Amino acid sequence: MTASTVLGVDFGGSGIKGAPVGLNEGTLTVDRFRIETPNPSTPDACASVIAEIAARFAGDVGTTSAIGITYPGVVRAGTTLTAANVDKGWIGLDADAFLEEHLKRPVSVINDAQAAVLAEIRYGAGKGSSGLVLMLTFGTGIGSGLAYNGVALPGIELGHLRMNGVDAEKLASAWVKETEKLSFKAWSERLNDYLARIERMLWPELIIVGGGVSEKGEKFIPRLKTRAPIVAATLGNGAGIVGAALTASALDTK
Repeated sequence: MTASTVLGVDFGGSGIKGAPVGLNEGTLTVDRFRIETPNPSTPDACASVIAEIAARFAGDVGTTSAIGITYPGVVRAGTTLTAANVDKGWIGLDADAFLEEHLKRPVSVINDAQAAVLAEIRYGAGKGSSGLVLMLTFGTGIGSGLAYNGVALPGIELGHLRMNGVDAEKLASAWVKETEKLSFKAWSERLNDYLARIERMLWPELIIVGGGVSEKGEKFIPRLKTRAPIVAATLGNGAGIVGAALTASALDTK
């Protein structure tokens, strides 16, 4: 029988955050704990941060239970294949095995947006949706996840869609908005350009916006023009943590 509370860790380009997740409701059982992503964000440095987060919650989930960990890039069978916003040492790394060695417990590594869409279709804005659901997470970069009829699909990297000669995330991520001090109106214009390009390729039945900026969704989501309904993630910036915990729950038989 799987554990009802599992630790999820969301590894991003600017921060690594984690919390125990109650899987019955898909909620964080205590406040999340966040540490700045090391610079450089080498595997060893990040593993030390994840270990610190795990130690903080040892009283909630134990010291041997499985941990779900997101990664901001392509993940295939536990191996991290790209590293757009973290150290290149992650490319080609068997991250499952590497982190299991460091943490001395079972680990499941999953793409961050794939984890987020998994959480949203199980517990949040996509619950009960059929057909194609697209989730976009705006942070240091742009993460993307797809689910079809309730199943999250791997290997989706729409943040690197070319837009005006560069990767879209270099023009439309939340980090760019803050760095260039864009108003929500100006940023929304870039998002509309980006979303139009995506909808020329895909016909989702629902688009979910995630990442920390989704907590201010009322300031920009009404400005977005899409064929599909577009909504803020119900789980907010915790969706990745919840989705990571979900993937780890299958490993944890306690």
